[in-house]
Amino acid sequence: MSQQKFSAAQREAIWLAHERKCAYTRELLDLSAFHIDHVIPESLLDQPSELARIKGSLGLDDGFSVLGYDNLLPCKPGCNLQKSSTVLNNPHTHFFLGIAASKKNEIVQNLERIEKRKDRGRALVLLQQCLERGDLRAEQVSDLLARHSSNPREIFDLLESMSFADKEEIRSIARSDIASLRDRPLRLGQNDHIDGVTLTHNDGQQRYVRTCREYESALEEGYFAYSTFDMKMATWFEHQCGLLRSLKTAAEPTASYLSDPSVGITELALLPFSMFPRFEVTETHFDPEATYQDKVDDGSLVVRKVKHNLLRIEQEQGMGQQLIEVARADFNGDGIEDILLFEYCYATHGTMGFGGIRIITRLSANALFQALSDA
Repeated sequence: MSQQKFSAAQREAIWLAHERKCAYTRELLDLSAFHIDHVIPESLLDQPSELARIKGSLGLDDGFSVLGYDNLLPCKPGCNLQKSSTVLNNPHTHFFLGIAASKKNEIVQNLERIEKRKDRGRALVLLQQCLERGDLRAEQVSDLLARHSSNPREIFDLLESMSFADKEEIRSIARSDIASLRDRPLRLGQNDHIDGVTLTHNDGQQRYVRTCREYESALEEGYFAYSTFDMKMATWFEHQCGLLRSLKTAAEPTASYLSDPSVGITELALLPFSMFPRFEVTETHFDPEATYQDKVDDGSLVVRKVKHNLLRIEQEQGMGQQLIEVARADFNGDGIEDILLFEYCYATHGTMGFGGIRIITRLSANALFQALSDA
């Protein structure tokens, strides 16, 4: 039995980072009942020479810790008990250590968000106590809550962080911060040598923009991305500016057909093929009832990459599409939960690439996703 103890916050952070699923069976886990397995068994801490031998055979450096997040996986109790202190063969150990390591940063970020949530909860209790003692008037409490609300309609958690030129990444956005975020220079992916995009006007004038406010102002004045390269760079602005614009008016949903059971863009059978980019708007063999899964099954589409909030899928000769789930909220005011996506479309054999945001929704428990009007 494991001797390592985990706090409730650590358990939740690990559970969330691994998409609430067992690392071994991929079945959904109950937060209150799952186990945390040590890929390299914890019992080897009592056998230092054997542990050193195993670490050496796996090529693990001295910084690797059996108790670290890069050795921990959530799993069903039965799987953990069956595995017990068994040391898997090297290929399997490498595979599961890779999964654990890939989630380490996300676990740390989840812990930060959970601690902030707890701090807000404690602050509310203290405010209530001050109010009851008469240390604060009701209107003062109301003002504090209005300025530091923990209401989901005011603070949005992102599955995909916003990145800025100073390399800060933000995964939680308060509605009150949106205006200031629009004035911060963006980070364009991994491009450290590029800090903006050049937009061109029909009269030949050019403007170099680095922030969302500058980008949107230039578009309003008739500037646009002219070259293939500028179109690709402009995608980063389309994503981040579109996200901030959508969050400004987003609301807390009163109904959802996305959360119970949880579904997202990896559910290919729920994605209508009409969402896939095409060279021609009208195609002689286009089936309006087809889904992405239908096209994967008949070989028309090939999945190139998939993870809990990302799908990259391509035609062998034609177009490719990458969808990244960023946030969930009611984005169109109908009370139903929607998903905001970063979309990037590209030619699989060419240099063309463009993107923006797309918002999809699901209007019943039996319905496919459908796209809302682009924001």
